Amino acid sequence: MYILATATTAFIFAFLAIKFFNPVAIEIGLVDKPCERKQHSGHIPLIGGISIFLAVLAASLLWLPNTLELRMYLIASAMMVFIGALDDKFDLRVRVRIVGQIIIASLMIYGVGGYISNLGNIFGFGEVTLGPLGIIFTYVGIIVVINAYNMIDGIDGLIGSLSINTFISIAILFIMSGQTDYLSYPLILATATVPYLMYNLGFFEKFFNKECKKIFMGDAGSMFVGLSVIWLLTMGTQGEQASFRPITALWICAIPLMDMLAIVVRRYKNGKSPFKPDRDHLHHILQRAGLSSKQTLIAISTIAVIMSVIGLAGEYFQVAESVMLIGFLVMFFLYVFTIRVMTKNI
Repeated sequence: MYILATATTAFIFAFLAIKFFNPVAIEIGLVDKPCERKQHSGHIPLIGGISIFLAVLAASLLWLPNTLELRMYLIASAMMVFIGALDDKFDLRVRVRIVGQIIIASLMIYGVGGYISNLGNIFGFGEVTLGPLGIIFTYVGIIVVINAYNMIDGIDGLIGSLSINTFISIAILFIMSGQTDYLSYPLILATATVPYLMYNLGFFEKFFNKECKKIFMGDAGSMFVGLSVIWLLTMGTQGEQASFRPITALWICAIPLMDMLAIVVRRYKNGKSPFKPDRDHLHHILQRAGLSSKQTLIAISTIAVIMSVIGLAGEYFQVAESVMLIGFLVMFFLYVFTIRVMTKNI
């Protein structure tokens, strides 16, 4: 009953936030305009992320225990959404965004004194403990995951579907470990994302013949989602009450990570900035190969679910972490090879 109440609260507040901020975003110019890289029609309000954050904030304050960890997460999230909204409005320089992300990472690391210090038995020779290097690793991890989810946001429904997949997977991992105290966190985030996804995919127009203006997630939302994912993964894999193994975290957010790593390497080899936007992401390549936006969304979402199921199965059956790492690396190289072949043939 408690979990149902938190999820319902998040859904309702997200829906109401969209209804309220839709005309506000148009009025203040917080919209995404078509350009060479963005091929949509009209000016689309960038309020998806703001609505999700406000819903998470409301549900957390109403239902969750007032812990230091939760307070630091909400403060860091508010800062992330603010920086993202500024970027949506004024197109901030990459350096400014990265500095903001480092400050937010510092708040999360030093605010609660938690960081990624144990990578598990990923090489088969015993636990890999990072010691003080774990702080640096955590900074890198936070920035990588935030930008991985930010970069994957390219077609209708994609960031919403992938983030819900990740949050639900984390919820399942908490259930499997018996850590139901943490279960509300990913469920709140997942249900708060559903109204955005419904608006983004035109659900109301298709099924209720009701004209509802489409919205986008915006950098405020995609970076907030990435921050929430790495926060949950750190909380779930570290400490004495860790709920699942670090290697499993790679599998449940595999597509955003693989897409980002592959494209950063490709841009670096071509002498381009890793953060310079282009149309060479996985969804762009699939569309150039002949798939429609809907088919591309279904294909990528299906692959993401399969990868998550592999990770969940590996955790449930306690497959050796070294085997899971090798499997992930094989999948990544297969992914890179497939993309390279497809790019040459289109």
